[in-house]
Amino acid sequence: MKKVIFLLACVTYALLLAGCGARVEVYDDQSGYRDRMSFGGAGAGSRWHKWGMDESIWPQTISDESRVADYKMIRYDPWDVQYLGYLVVDYSAADYAAEVERLKAYPSTEYVGYYGVREEETLELLAICADDYYGFVYALTDGVGRIIYAEQIFCNYFMDIDYEKYMPREYLLDGFYARRGNPYRGRRLSGT
Repeated sequence: MKKVIFLLACVTYALLLAGCGARVEVYDDQSGYRDRMSFGGAGAGSRWHKWGMDESIWPQTISDESRVADYKMIRYDPWDVQYLGYLVVDYSAADYAAEVERLKAYPSTEYVGYYGVREEETLELLAICADDYYGFVYALTDGVGRIIYAEQIFCNYFMDIDYEKYMPREYLLDGFYARRGNPYRGRRLSGT
């Protein structure tokens, strides 16, 4: 009887580690863009609630005049839902200037040190909404006309999604490391 109970406990534990069959949902079709966003932290009752993070850094709509070079939105819900996404837009000179102005007016939050993130050196950071528990929503630019909107939203101080598998490294904040067992999580859980 003890062997049966032990076997059931092992199977239950394995299922919990595997996320009870949860699958990573990958969307690269822009047609559902607005449905996958929670602008202004809204959408608490939706499956795309994003833990109340403010996504107003991202454009409200994708206009016909802008050229989307790349887009991906990922949702994974093993037990605590997580999101990973990026939108890369190549703007005309006038639209780029207006969008940079809009983003620089955003009340960006402190972010350096969260999950190993350091000041951006790879690309210019235009705006960021950072939360030491839930992650990041931000916009980067190459300074020429391209803006990369990105997000990594999770909880419990780590991300289950293999973010480097789904997101080009240059779209992640410099130094970002949020895998299970990351040093930032260890410090937060220990109260330091």
